[in-house]
Amino acid sequence: MYAYRTLKVEIPWKLIEERPDVLDLVTRMHLAAEEYVKRLLKELTGQEEPRLTAEELDRHLTPDRRELAHRIIEEIFPKYGLGRALVRYAKFLWHDTVFQQAIPLSTQLRVENEKDMSRAVFVDLKSGVLRVRKLGIPPFAVELKKGSISWIRERLQEGAKLKLAYLGVDVRRGKDPTYGGLYIALVFAREVAPVEPKALVVVDVNRLDHYVKVGLVADGRVVELLKFPKKERIRKLEKIHAHISQLSRALARVDEDRDPRRALDIQRQLWKLETKRYGVIRDVVINAAREIIKLAREHQAAVVVDAVEDDTYRELKERGGNGVKKHFLDGLGQLRRRLQALAQWYGLPYVEERLYSTICPKCGAKMEELRNRRMHCPSCGFGAHRDNVPMIWAEKKYQELIEKTKQPTFPTPNHHTFNLVTTFYS
Repeated sequence: MYAYRTLKVEIPWKLIEERPDVLDLVTRMHLAAEEYVKRLLKELTGQEEPRLTAEELDRHLTPDRRELAHRIIEEIFPKYGLGRALVRYAKFLWHDTVFQQAIPLSTQLRVENEKDMSRAVFVDLKSGVLRVRKLGIPPFAVELKKGSISWIRERLQEGAKLKLAYLGVDVRRGKDPTYGGLYIALVFAREVAPVEPKALVVVDVNRLDHYVKVGLVADGRVVELLKFPKKERIRKLEKIHAHISQLSRALARVDEDRDPRRALDIQRQLWKLETKRYGVIRDVVINAAREIIKLAREHQAAVVVDAVEDDTYRELKERGGNGVKKHFLDGLGQLRRRLQALAQWYGLPYVEERLYSTICPKCGAKMEELRNRRMHCPSCGFGAHRDNVPMIWAEKKYQELIEKTKQPTFPTPNHHTFNLVTTFYS
């Protein structure tokens, strides 16, 4: 089984300002890949922008679709001024271009003094420089941060190899999509052997201010409990959100026609705080996932995530109560995806199983919530903290979960299908 991880190397704004041709090229590549994907999927499904899972997408992109994909690439890419090299890359990896909505590029990693093979993306680990060339504009280089170099060396020690790269632009989806910085993504792959689980690491995914509860369950008993994030991170998020709410109210009161400079100043402060908040949540997710996977590896445990269904999660986000509580739901989807991909990277079985916090694990009756998140069963009298109820369910279903995690939990991969976990600008 092959597993994949990605390192995103940020292209500094200074370089973009000095080299507008880089921004222009990456934008054209992004737009061409986006149009190619929409056109191909519409011809395959007959629908405008269909929402497909990775497995559904893989079923559509069969080898007999290659000629259709090649024809669409040849029609669309020249419209965006993309040369033969980029057309060739996209046609060769037409399947991956759909999955990543970006054009995969040939790449080489130099660790010591290996000969330069003239690939489009050349990562020179010894000098700490990443070079991009042969894409129709003059070459440009990005200096790798120490954290990125360390991250790459760790992946190499784990037996991974650099497979490909692509240029991208950060897009925050939503009602009004926003575009952020440019980056170079480096995709690493390694072959892993599935771990035979000897225990369970159970993850109860809560709103962040209610903490993510983690339990190590061995031989049908919880032997260790952890929770994330630390209280200081919650307090920091609360302060940031309170400031965001204050500025949002102030912006609503400003007459932009009469005082445009004041409105712009408040808007800039809001952008800065929202970026800071996003960074704190991202760090919480990365650190929590790292510690959870570390615990699972130490005990050769399967990862069992008690996660709400996507529809329920969206509903919670939409009704969300007041804004102070609503924003604590952010990052939970990231955590689930990151845990699944990291588990796959290390060969750890991963399953998502509903381990109810409101259903009595003793008699199965609906429980009542008392003060301080204490649950009480009116039928049998059982009581426990809400966050501990899923752990009791895991103890009860221990053998069933162990057997379930021994079954294949990841889609059978081929050389096209990537399940990526991304490290952002290490």
